[in-house]
Amino acid sequence: MFLSYDYANLKKHDVTVREIDEVKANNPVDFDLKPSHDGNDRVMFVGFTFGGRLLEVAIEYFPHGHEHVFHAMDATKYCQKVFEKRTK
Repeated sequence: MFLSYDYANLKKHDVTVREIDEVKANNPVDFDLKPSHDGNDRVMFVGFTFGGRLLEVAIEYFPHGHEHVFHAMDATKYCQKVFEKRTK
């Protein structure tokens, strides 16, 4: 698997690669997004970092095992509600 990041987006929202890894390792809630313009699957993960920050992290899945984190930021109210509903 090859993982890449939109570093401009991470910088804009003050999110680190480590925080993204923590969210993915910390039993996040996930839901499908619309496929990309190229037809690739995309998924939104919502979960906590080990420091307690609730983030939303969107990943696009390309052929041959390439994953690209194209969005990461503090969870919006919508994502917070989805997370709360799915973790109760």
